[in-house]
Amino acid sequence: MTFLQSFSLRAFARVATGISLAVLVACGSPPSRFYTLGSGGGSATADRTVSPAVLVDMRPVTVPPALARSQLVVQVNATQVKVLEDDRWASPLPDEIRTVVLATVTRQSGAVDVRDMARADDVPLYRISVQVQRFETWPGSHVLIEAVWSIQPSNGQETMTCHNIASQPVSAGYDAIADGHRQALQRIATQIARALRELARRSELHGSPQAVNRPASCPLMAYAEAGSGATLSP
Repeated sequence: MTFLQSFSLRAFARVATGISLAVLVACGSPPSRFYTLGSGGGSATADRTVSPAVLVDMRPVTVPPALARSQLVVQVNATQVKVLEDDRWASPLPDEIRTVVLATVTRQSGAVDVRDMARADDVPLYRISVQVQRFETWPGSHVLIEAVWSIQPSNGQETMTCHNIASQPVSAGYDAIADGHRQALQRIATQIARALRELARRSELHGSPQAVNRPASCPLMAYAEAGSGATLSP
């Protein structure tokens, strides 16, 4: 066997070994699992209780930097978290939260997403902002969401700013974690929908002195697992 033939065989063996190792690594990697905060039950019929019809502009949701990712982040203890590379949200967490809040608010208030129709000057527009301060996941125990949210009318009314904390017990497993966060988030979104309905009614009665002098108030969360606080920004 010549030197060239021997070198070619050794090179081929190295390439074949590399390919085999890559295949083994790929086959041995666990598949990623994806979760969503959406209910997946389709859009429900809107509760058309708001008159006149209103539009909502749902702003991008903000979350703590450590959570602005697709991977699930779970608590190990009070000061340590674990990032789960193989268990992920279907989209980045801020997008998941925004989708749920917008769907719940429009369904429960009868409002329409401003992106779904042309803006008319005589239709009130409300800008909704949500800042998630805590989004904690304690596997086998509970999940907790703390958020500050605001609704800013375009007609010069005061901006309503509220603070909610929602906690939900969860069993073991990441499916239970996703479902717990979904329930907690929907409770907060329900408070936003209630506040939007109140602001829309006040806008409709804007010419009434009683309506003008009475300050808008944040709705109270009627759940044992949840706490609520509120401030009103002029």
